Amino acid sequence: MLGEHTGGIHGVEVMLAPWAAFELFGVALGDLPEPGVELADLPGIRVHHLLEQLAGASGWSSRFALVDQFLLRCRKEGRLASERVVAAWQRLEQSRGRLEITALAESMRWSQRQLERGFGEQLGLTPKRLARVLRLQHAAALLSAGRRPGEVASSCGFYDQAHLTREFTALTGRPPLRFIAAYQRGGGGVDRVAGRITSILQEG
Repeated sequence: MLGEHTGGIHGVEVMLAPWAAFELFGVALGDLPEPGVELADLPGIRVHHLLEQLAGASGWSSRFALVDQFLLRCRKEGRLASERVVAAWQRLEQSRGRLEITALAESMRWSQRQLERGFGEQLGLTPKRLARVLRLQHAAALLSAGRRPGEVASSCGFYDQAHLTREFTALTGRPPLRFIAAYQRGGGGVDRVAGRITSILQEG
């Protein structure tokens, strides 16, 4: 997602595990339009009143409490994610995207098609695409720490450095070293998750 503003910006941001959005809002994530969707557009999500309350709240403690209450209500009324989907996601995440999808499906005693359906509904992306994202995140962290691209490519499961460059460009719009340079110019202070590159500041 690309966000633009001309000065200071304030807001409330909630970071969710991939399957948590399915549990909170009860919609098939694979059916949501890309790159994102407004909460107000989700069927059954009564968010307009929340937005009014946030705008009228007296301070950040009140705003955080309002968001907590909203999420707890959604969770109470929502659906549970499949334990197998969550377990499969955790195995893929632990492998940093290097676990073969066929092996992942076999370990869960699912067909590959069943795994894809479960991921699409409850995580929003196919196992293959999530694996690409996880590999890229690991590679970005290693590059930011000063590791060489060729070494990173080997460590993260890419065929070679050219494959790493193609994946970086396809998923971020920038080749690896340009992405890392932009990230480091921003000081790395905009990351939403500890130990993981989530955001970069762009000039202009």
